[in-house]
Amino acid sequence: MADHKTGSHKKKPEVSSDDDVEIGGDVADSVVIHGDGNVIKIIEANDDDSGSSGDDGDNKKKMTNTAIIVALISLLGTIITVVANLYGNRAAPEPTATLAATHAIVFTETHLPTFTPTDTPLPEPTATRVPDTETPIPFTPTPAPVALGEDWKAGCVSRLWVPYPSTVSLSDKGNGCWREPANNFSAENGDLDFLYERSGRGALETYGLFAPLPDSGTLTLTIRLSDLDNVDLWVGVFAEPDVTSKGLLLVIPNGDVKKRTVLQKDPANYETLQGTVALNQGNGFTVSFVFSDLSVRGRVLPNVFTTNQIPISSERKWLFLGYKGLNGSYRIEGTFLNFTLTE
Repeated sequence: MADHKTGSHKKKPEVSSDDDVEIGGDVADSVVIHGDGNVIKIIEANDDDSGSSGDDGDNKKKMTNTAIIVALISLLGTIITVVANLYGNRAAPEPTATLAATHAIVFTETHLPTFTPTDTPLPEPTATRVPDTETPIPFTPTPAPVALGEDWKAGCVSRLWVPYPSTVSLSDKGNGCWREPANNFSAENGDLDFLYERSGRGALETYGLFAPLPDSGTLTLTIRLSDLDNVDLWVGVFAEPDVTSKGLLLVIPNGDVKKRTVLQKDPANYETLQGTVALNQGNGFTVSFVFSDLSVRGRVLPNVFTTNQIPISSERKWLFLGYKGLNGSYRIEGTFLNFTLTE
């Protein structure tokens, strides 16, 4: 008995929640107590160990059972304390906020924003004009007009010639010449040919070409006629490219081309001022004009007739070659040739 009492007052061993505690005694069955990593096993005593009898045996069993119960209670308290401490140290979960934050982060990192169509109408597309890009065009200089006197030799009616009346339009040939026929005139073999016929009724009309002259010089040419039916041939020098302006006008009147006169007429009223007797055409009628910056004088060669000096005070003077169709039908055909211009 003394030994049992002494044993019952011994210091209880400290039991960790992670240790297995094995307690022996007289129990009917084995008891397993589960904790946080703790296993307490009560093992039933062997029959061989219980051979003693009497009061000592009963007292021993009672003391043993009491010790077991105390140990169990102590162990259970330890387990409860450990478990309480473990759960008490954990932070209280915040499921709503944590989940919301977690889902927000995961959504942002793993998904692109989804376009949600609305009923707001989109603006109508507007056409924006793109300024046209100008393509550089290679510069091609326009050929200069062919010089007077050189143009006929080249089979060209130079762009220096201006049509009369001014309502007549000419087409540029692109080489310093007009496209022919230019107002019923065409250049060929150094000559300027002309041909025109009007049938039926018609009023007076004048057609021809004007060319600018230098400040002073002498111009000579020959007129060869094939037909001059009801039409007068004109040559003259004027202050402007206009037959109504101040000028000197020489006229070969209509009729038989084999023998014609050369007359000086007033451009303003078409009155005859003076002229030659009837002349045989032969190879043509040759006339010349001597001009300065103040006046002009005409001649019928060779020294047949000389006109009076006509004052023309203009910065530039103009040579006119043409014809005047009379009332009714008319026909004219001929050539200007042997053109020379000296300054």
